[in-house]
Amino acid sequence: MKKLSFVFGFYTLALGLLVGAIAAIFLVLVYFSTEFLWTYIPEHFQSPWFYPLIIGLIGGLFVGLLQIKFGAYPHSMHENMAELKRTGRIEYKGSLLKTIISAWIILSFGASVGPEAALIGIVGSSTTWIIDHLKVSLKHKEELISLSIGAIISSIFLSPFSGLAEELDDSTEAKKIPKKSKLLLSILISVSALSSFLWLKSFMQVPPSIFAIRLPDAGWSWWFAILFFPIIILGWLFSIYFKQLQVYLSKALSLIKNKMVLALIGGLSIGVFGIGSSYLLFSGEHQLIEVTKSVQTFSIIALLLIALLKPVLVALCLATGWRGGAIFPAIFSSSIMGYIVTAWLDAPTGFLITVFVAASCTKIIGKPLLTASILLFVFPLQFFPFILLTGFIVNKDWWASIKKRIQPN
Repeated sequence: MKKLSFVFGFYTLALGLLVGAIAAIFLVLVYFSTEFLWTYIPEHFQSPWFYPLIIGLIGGLFVGLLQIKFGAYPHSMHENMAELKRTGRIEYKGSLLKTIISAWIILSFGASVGPEAALIGIVGSSTTWIIDHLKVSLKHKEELISLSIGAIISSIFLSPFSGLAEELDDSTEAKKIPKKSKLLLSILISVSALSSFLWLKSFMQVPPSIFAIRLPDAGWSWWFAILFFPIIILGWLFSIYFKQLQVYLSKALSLIKNKMVLALIGGLSIGVFGIGSSYLLFSGEHQLIEVTKSVQTFSIIALLLIALLKPVLVALCLATGWRGGAIFPAIFSSSIMGYIVTAWLDAPTGFLITVFVAASCTKIIGKPLLTASILLFVFPLQFFPFILLTGFIVNKDWWASIKKRIQPN
């Protein structure tokens, strides 16, 4: 048994290193292709003002062809997790290459979506293939795949506790807390994945991400006690706006059955929005740093347009086949809106912005512990207890699970 535990621990550590490397290589590939299309070509060939429209439509053509040829790839984060829970694996035969190509094209051509959905599919498929060739039991294979998914979440969001938080969130819903050994393995694989991920990204000199955000004054004020719950309500309302846009636009565009037409509508939208502002394109992971560094140079109207239009483009992309994640765009747009709703205060606003983002993103993501673990290293550490408290306040599923536990049978 001890021998098996040692071998399983070694597999977990090695798998974590591999997961981090896969994530880093894919994101670096996306970064350089994005830089080539959106920076190098315009700067070296004197591109016209409508260049984003050209790129968007070319991307729409590629996405349409891929949708017709491959189908709906990459799968969403929820689809991948549902497959893992249903089958104990994420299938790689006939899907891994489709996921890589589709995600690379979508992210490179400016879609306002995040990479987390694609990376979960890529890493899940890759580790399933590797684990299929390991001499471990079926139960241990399923555990390793599940652990690798947690590790990729930790790598993407630079949080060693995201995989553990994902596990605990799911366990709360299922009323079954994982064994201590699995929790320890979750931390082990997350730390090893994050280490290789950060090393490779630094080696390839990729710019800092959303986790280098700069808040205005992060001090304390008596306003915090008064405005804590109103800010939570405002963040909750913004999350409804973010999510309902996806529902309404998905229903409206579902009337169009031709995948090529849908993809071109998505590409046209990216082009039009890109002409308006580059801050509306991509996931927002890198743009938020630029905004927070020079937020005082933006007018409130400009910030409001960015915060309100970013979710529109996210919804348009998702409804037209430009598939991806919504977590990075949610953090980006919520942070900008947080600046706006606190701009009138003649007091430190960093705390209130943090609460606004925590409330909004928890409702959008739907998992308070995962959201808190992601925001842990985005905002000042002293605000973490309030991030966690805010997440639990706005999450009705968590309250429902607690209510069930305390009710007599």
